[in-house]
Parts: sequence; structure tokens; C-alpha cells
Amino acid sequence: MDKYGQIAKMVHFFINNSYKGKDNLRFLDLTCGNGNDSLFLSNLAGKSGCLIAFDIQEYAIERTKKLLKEKGKYKNYKIIKEGHEFVGKYLTDRIDAAVFNLGYLPQYSKEIVTQPTTTIKSLNSLLPYLKDQGRIYITAYVTHDKGYEISKIHEFLKNLDKVKYNVIHMKLLNKSNSPPELFIVEQNA
Repeated sequence: MDKYGQIAKMVHFFINNSYKGKDNLRFLDLTCGNGNDSLFLSNLAGKSGCLIAFDIQEYAIERTKKLLKEKGKYKNYKIIKEGHEFVGKYLTDRIDAAVFNLGYLPQYSKEIVTQPTTTIKSLNSLLPYLKDQGRIYITAYVTHDKGYEISKIHEFLKNLDKVKYNVIHMKLLNKSNSPPELFIVEQNA
């Protein structure tokens, strides 16, 4: 696991504690990358739930499909080779949780990175589809663009309607090597 793997584990912990044992779960992985979040979400969604995962890189799509085929417990997923800004085309039901892991795909091209404009477009599409107490988890990194994407996402999220949404921003304070930051957006009941 990479040096920030604990952030991914924490996101999985939050999601597991919120949804384990529930039926008809609807999850989204907006940046499937190496497939770890997709595998976790698919297995948690179970037989009655579903996962839709997105990525723009063929390499990421193939890695995710392979991981789900080898280690997945269910065939409850759809993997889409398209940018997460187009998620609105695929939403028909309200969702329980969505996961973003922004930046670039580790051990692959650092030239292909998420952009704040497409991430915010995706968020705008997702917000109306959140179930009551549904959540969006966004892990964002400073290193790929010196914090530009984080600053734009922060600005967007802090201006969400406080009656409709709760927004949490978490970051590691005792690290000097530009650790990732976590945003959680929750739909108020």
C-alpha cells in the first residue's frame, strides 16, 4: 500500500460502518484507478446492490475489471470508460455513496490528472442524486498541481447550501510532505 493508504482505509471504514448489512445499496467510484475502491464497494453492495465505476484510462478500466473478476464476490457492477464529469448520463436511481480519489493513477502517467472543472461538474451532477444521509467522499492530493484542485473543490464545497448538506474537511496536520486531504459531503435528512 502507498504511503497514504491509511486515508483509503479510513474512507472504507466510514462507508462500511454506514452501510454494512443494508440492502439495495447504490455506489459510485468516480476514479476507479487500480480498482481497490471498486472492489470494496462492489463487495459491500452485495447481491442486491450495484456499483458504477468510471475512469478515462483504458489501463485503469482493465485493472479494475481484472480485480473485480478475480476477487469480487458479485457481478453487480458496471465499469465505464468515460470521465466522471459525465456521470449524470448514467444516474437513474439515488445513490448511497460516491468515492473520488483525485490526482493521477499511481505508477502510471502523471500527465493524466483530474481537473477541478470536471470534478466540480461531476459533483453538481451527483448532489441531486444523493439519498437522505448519502455521502460523497473526495480524497484530494496537493502534489500533482500544488493544491490548485483542492482549493477549487474547497471553494465549491464551502458554498453548498448548509440546510441541504454537511461538509467535512479532514487533513493530516503532523506531516510536512503534502499529504492528501479528505472531503465528505453528506445529504441532510
